[in-house]
Amino acid sequence: MTSRSHRGLRALALTAAVLAATITPVAAEPAQNPGGPCVQPDQNVSRASVAGYADVVTELDRIEHTSHGAVTVASAGTSGEGRQLLYATVGTGPKTFWLQARIHGDELHSTEAALQILRHLASGDPDARRIREALTVVVIPMYNPDGAEANIRQSTTPTRTDLNRDWENFVQRESVAFWKLWRATRPELALDMHHMSQAPVVNGTDDLNQFQIGARSIDPSRMTAEQWLTNRRMTMRSAEAIDRYGLANVAHYPVIDITNAALSRMLMSGTAPAGEQPVAVSPTKGAIFYEVRSVGQKSNGQLENLFRVPALAVLNAVADGTLGAQDVSGYGALPFASGQECGAH
Repeated sequence: MTSRSHRGLRALALTAAVLAATITPVAAEPAQNPGGPCVQPDQNVSRASVAGYADVVTELDRIEHTSHGAVTVASAGTSGEGRQLLYATVGTGPKTFWLQARIHGDELHSTEAALQILRHLASGDPDARRIREALTVVVIPMYNPDGAEANIRQSTTPTRTDLNRDWENFVQRESVAFWKLWRATRPELALDMHHMSQAPVVNGTDDLNQFQIGARSIDPSRMTAEQWLTNRRMTMRSAEAIDRYGLANVAHYPVIDITNAALSRMLMSGTAPAGEQPVAVSPTKGAIFYEVRSVGQKSNGQLENLFRVPALAVLNAVADGTLGAQDVSGYGALPFASGQECGAH
């Protein structure tokens, strides 16, 4: 992990690849059923307002510079194409909270949401100060910068690899770098922010499902009792925050048991890159993920809020101690959703 000076970060901003050229979206309104907007296969999508790698470098530098010492920016290593794997640390509390975004390069709005959360945590807001005192938060706004610049899900070189399926074989240097950061920081809790590519409806309704929560990247039998309880507590606090926000219908992420995902191995441990020893007992007591409707063009702020609002609710609950008393009796009643292609009946 290498600290970077403000001057070094600005230099990176000047040399980083320029955000991909964009094309004005077609004028016709995309098909909507049961709601929208839905991005169609032949529709051009503007990414002009979405943070690219150079924007992340510049914004992290600005946040660090204006935080009066509250935020430190560093690099976990370099990507396959040589970009810095930047992360920010905010707070001095005894519990470490890991927040990562854009492990899939084409899941655009999670990066801006992570930066918004970091800006808030660096502010003078009383909640932010309480979080900083109780927690040390590690924020990774762009886990996969090469994929983000190429606007693809995977890494780019030396192979196209889904970085969220690479915490067993560690074929990509990004995975190795962030595994080492996880080992060094020993986060007690983790949250991963994703987009979903379909337009599901909440089961038994015609309501568009804009927000899904994954409490189980692995089967609960692979978790400790404490991990499974913590995951459900984080889930219910997130669902309550979205319910109060009032602009999205919540559902469970489909049941999966994927052992090679980053969050899965944070919970299970047991694997390590070549030449490294596995962590004997995982420090991570809870790890969940969010899935938010994909790129919306006319609703970017709404999509970012769907990440920011529940994430801050969880951070506040951990900081003030209320997460440990979170009622999970309603967990089983959270509905699932029926996936369908965007715009389909």
